[in-house]
Amino acid sequence: MKPAERAKSLEVLQLELEPVNNQARRAFARLRQNLVQRRRTHLGHRRAIIQGIPGFWAKAIVNHPEMLAMISDEDEDLLSYMIDLEVEEIRHPIHCCKIMLFFRNNPYFRNKVIIKEYLINVTGYRASHSTPVQWYQDYEHEAYSRRHHNSSVNFFNWFSDHNFAGSNRIAEIICKDLWLNPLRYHMRMQVPGQGTERAGEQLRK
Repeated sequence: MKPAERAKSLEVLQLELEPVNNQARRAFARLRQNLVQRRRTHLGHRRAIIQGIPGFWAKAIVNHPEMLAMISDEDEDLLSYMIDLEVEEIRHPIHCCKIMLFFRNNPYFRNKVIIKEYLINVTGYRASHSTPVQWYQDYEHEAYSRRHHNSSVNFFNWFSDHNFAGSNRIAEIICKDLWLNPLRYHMRMQVPGQGTERAGEQLRK
């Protein structure tokens, strides 16, 4: 077969393939929508159950072996006011992960919700947006001091300003691990000193 004839055959085949491709795209979109709806339903049920367990998310976060290494007693008190945590992954028009932390009235800040967003690409997570924390006047100076006199990777620094080394890893832990199965960590028994050194090393990478 001559090159011109091959090109013509290829053109005919491509025309036949187009409706098949369109059909596949529509089928995939329907399947994805169905799965998203099913997941949303289950997550709604999970949220309702969790909200009936006081301190659920605080305990799950503190019990995570990597998070444990960077949480102080004051961080634990701050976390005790958190009533819910949600993660939303958005793929279009850009792939990003939105972390939403919900709080009841507390002595630290006015915000009811803190939102932190990260862009996701082949290199990992990259901070893109964080809700400014509205500290109460009595705590504002201490919050400033903690941020600027402690450059180590810790939950407070991530919570109040995620533009520091280690922030991306914390977001990845929450989005890919804690959010998927928080019960595993909520039920986990802490072992004194377990994983502390290793967690610090991993978060500094």
